[in-house]
Amino acid sequence: MKERIKGRKNYPTEEVDPENFLDDKAISNLINNLKTIKFHQEDYYKLYNCVHCGECKTEKDRIILKQKFLENGNILEGLEEMKNCFKNYRTPYPTKKMRIKRPSNISKDSDTLFFMGCLSTIRIPKYTEHAINYLLDTRVDFTLLDEEICCGWPWFASGSMDEFLIAREENVEIFNKFKKVICLCPACYYLFNQLYKPLIKRDVKFDYISTYLKPSKTKKSGNVGVQHLCQLMNRGSKGIEKEVDNILRKAGYDVKDIPHWCCGGGIGQMHRKEVIDKIARLRMEDFNREDLDIITTYCPGCWWILDRYSKKCKIKPKAVDIFQLLTS
Repeated sequence: MKERIKGRKNYPTEEVDPENFLDDKAISNLINNLKTIKFHQEDYYKLYNCVHCGECKTEKDRIILKQKFLENGNILEGLEEMKNCFKNYRTPYPTKKMRIKRPSNISKDSDTLFFMGCLSTIRIPKYTEHAINYLLDTRVDFTLLDEEICCGWPWFASGSMDEFLIAREENVEIFNKFKKVICLCPACYYLFNQLYKPLIKRDVKFDYISTYLKPSKTKKSGNVGVQHLCQLMNRGSKGIEKEVDNILRKAGYDVKDIPHWCCGGGIGQMHRKEVIDKIARLRMEDFNREDLDIITTYCPGCWWILDRYSKKCKIKPKAVDIFQLLTS
């Protein structure tokens, strides 16, 4: 595989923790011997050395191996707490209260649902408010739920399937009431299309929010670097990066070429946090350029990384979400 950034592995976890990296061949060998394998606690460092960027061909197999790890009686730090949060709040957090400010002019009877996700509504409300207002400003008709149920990604990516299956069952019942669901989060979008859709009785269309981006009516300026989405590009949406770059250029921005690499935010702040930290800091080095004024993204997980680590690493460009950049 050709290096996108000279001297750096394309697989982010292979770059920052090569000793614990399992390549596709190693994963396939484990899967072929799944019935006879018994994992031990120390296998955690290898099995969870993954941020689910989708770069490899064995992402689904990696989740199966995590399931086996937990079935063998091993412990995943924070999982029991996350399970309790799900039981009480249907989110991975100790709350279900959305922190967003809901505009009063949102439709109450639209057949299109804007599904925001728990990271978006609880951890990064400003980002989510910008997305809501952007859709309203561009005259997209949609409604919001009073309470959302997590898509199940935190448990799915951890190998804990019971919570995922409950989340899927309850969300499927909700989605049967709509014709279209607009997703703010690529993990939600992936699960809804791949593992929800076959169970939904009606033909519900799941869109990602990037579909609704368009150039601003007022001319903009500035040099922009974009963190594109591994979870779209590596899961069948190749070319989305060119579409988004062109929208920004038509708005007036000078989009600088920055080779794609993972930001580390694909699973949020779960599992091996020291690995996520190393990946995020490396990605900030890529953006710390004199010819950049702004760094942006259209993913809540990537935004969580960009917003925090651009400040932690004190890089030159400022993090501004794409909805702000394209608002007229």
